[in-house]
Amino acid sequence: MAALVASLAACGGGGGGTSAAADNGSPANTGASPLGSNEQQASTQIAGTAAVGAPLVGTVTVKDSQGRTRTAVIGANGSYSIDVSGMSAPFVFRAEGTANGVRAVVHSIATQADINGRINVTQLTDLVVSNIAGQLAQNYFDKFEQSGNPGLASPALIAAEAAKLKEKLLPLLSALGVDAAIDLLHSSFTPMSDPIDKALDLIRVSYDTDANTATISSVVNAISVQDDLAVKAAAETSPATLSDSNVASAASDEGLARQALAAFIGKFANGLPASADLLPLMTSGFLWADQGRTAAAAEFAGNDALVGATFTDIEFRTIDYANPNGVTAHLSFSVKSASGVELGRLDNWKVRKSPTDGIWRLHGDQRSLNLEWFAVTSQHHNLADNSTCVKTGLEFNIQDPNTANDGGVISYIIVQGPGLPSGGLRYLPPQLAGDRWMIEGGGTETYQLASTCANTASAGLSDAQIAAIPDNAAYTLTPYDSTNTMVKSASAPNDGIYRFKIERRPLTLSEAGASGVFPVIDAATVDAFATVGNGGGTFAFNASNLYPLSQAYVQVRRTDASAAQIDSLERALLPTSAGTVSTSINFGADPSVARQQMWVESPDANRRSIQTYYAK
Repeated sequence: MAALVASLAACGGGGGGTSAAADNGSPANTGASPLGSNEQQASTQIAGTAAVGAPLVGTVTVKDSQGRTRTAVIGANGSYSIDVSGMSAPFVFRAEGTANGVRAVVHSIATQADINGRINVTQLTDLVVSNIAGQLAQNYFDKFEQSGNPGLASPALIAAEAAKLKEKLLPLLSALGVDAAIDLLHSSFTPMSDPIDKALDLIRVSYDTDANTATISSVVNAISVQDDLAVKAAAETSPATLSDSNVASAASDEGLARQALAAFIGKFANGLPASADLLPLMTSGFLWADQGRTAAAAEFAGNDALVGATFTDIEFRTIDYANPNGVTAHLSFSVKSASGVELGRLDNWKVRKSPTDGIWRLHGDQRSLNLEWFAVTSQHHNLADNSTCVKTGLEFNIQDPNTANDGGVISYIIVQGPGLPSGGLRYLPPQLAGDRWMIEGGGTETYQLASTCANTASAGLSDAQIAAIPDNAAYTLTPYDSTNTMVKSASAPNDGIYRFKIERRPLTLSEAGASGVFPVIDAATVDAFATVGNGGGTFAFNASNLYPLSQAYVQVRRTDASAAQIDSLERALLPTSAGTVSTSINFGADPSVARQQMWVESPDANRRSIQTYYAK
């Protein structure tokens, strides 16, 4: 399934908020719209709420029938107001930014009648636009002004598609007491109180770009509705509908799962707890990054960065009521330091309700492998010839610390998804147990999509091909044994396949060439690094231009002539509010040093790893 898989959740109230709008500077329109509506000469606006899983933090852009655009900043609780004076109806909207700490892009649509009124921009309005256009809403927005496109945006067609979508949602809406007259595009609602807000918190929409279909589902049962975007509402008679099963229990269970997370991180409010203080808040079958309950509790209890930390930006993926071992909430959340720096985002964790005492406890990620995945773009400086080059790609870090719980012997792992070869990447186990698995024939865990570095293998993708990788792109990881049979651990998903998404594609080479992209290691550090070799020594490491809201990493390494590691130092550092880090590096003397590297990496606002390397 393609990207744009997200939830509608607690999102903000009325559309009375105002924010400044910026015109794109396009030439003034001199004619009427295809629907015959004249340009608006008086000051006019459209307001509403932009939300996806939570109110969006970002911008709303409106485009008119002539292709002119204006952009406004989204205000409190997802509210926006945008001036459409001098623009020609109909209009399409794009809201983009972050919600629950995750990037999202959604769309909506308006006609002449909506001027000085309200239009919401949510996953459901995105689906309405997709059905009107017969294609993904994002593609329709991009080419809205082209021949025939604005003509699709008739009030009658919009109303028909919105009504048909509501019909598909009706059992779930009714179970929560949503007014049958609710208008998905225009109705206002109040966070944490209105029934529609609670319903939106349960609904999910995902798209299959190849099949040109959408799947509508809820987090509380396995019933889903398939929506063919090419079929208009009038042709959909007696469509399938969502189920009201477990809907009544979901709202309270979400709250209890949140309380379990809060109780756990609350143990770190005033200092590091003892492992024994954490164990009662974890299930006996807890598993995280291939670590069991006791080992994980000890690691948590020894991490100074967690003192005063919080679990935030909680995104519910599903609540499983069919599990005989207890109701299980599947969710993702961010771990933030006391100063608000993101230490990491934990994807698809489980919080489980005990069938014996009814208490909710942390259950971990339930992966018998330690997995990390992210987009990565790196800048490389070679001090030997003063050259600089750039690489951009996708990194999949795979480790298997405990091979006894894999469900068999894993001989290789296949990773598949957008931007990768059609057959996927084949990862082979390391020579040293517990080390990272490497791509077959590549000797690296990173798949290079494109590179300007000499003697570097890459897929040779163009900037356009890299830019086409969707947001929240879905990837799968499947382990196999030597007979090409899937290996399935007891804790793996039902089909044995691990699924995850990468929030934002890698930078293109053109984007990476812009100024201010990469972290900057200061000149004094580079000079000191250049002089430290066989004799060892101590030098200060200082870097700037790091994203101040995410944890950064510094590493320095020395190897011998055969590339065998002599020594390595790695530190996780919290950047200052100005985006700087400082530390001290010390190496002893070693006559066999032949090569040394240092680098700093910092996630950007979309959790892409942006790295700067030096080598000599």
